[in-house]
Amino acid sequence: MLELTYYTRERCSLCDEGVEQIKLALSELRYSDVKMRSIDIDQDDALQEEYMIRVPLLMHEGQVIQEGIIDFVYVYDYLKDIVGKE
Repeated sequence: MLELTYYTRERCSLCDEGVEQIKLALSELRYSDVKMRSIDIDQDDALQEEYMIRVPLLMHEGQVIQEGIIDFVYVYDYLKDIVGKE
């Protein structure tokens, strides 16, 4: 199972678009064994301080995949490499 963490916040159009890019990448890979945990940084002062200007931010096993603008091609390439190793 692929576990992803997505740092986001409400009323964030980049965050909304990022989710769509991630879903599209997973769809293209035809991979559905994914657990994506979304974390709203505004619910935690420490997270807000750390990620305020970095959201949206996608992580896998503690490693930042991409932040700011989530790009389909970059996410697809990263996930393709990871899925191939599972």
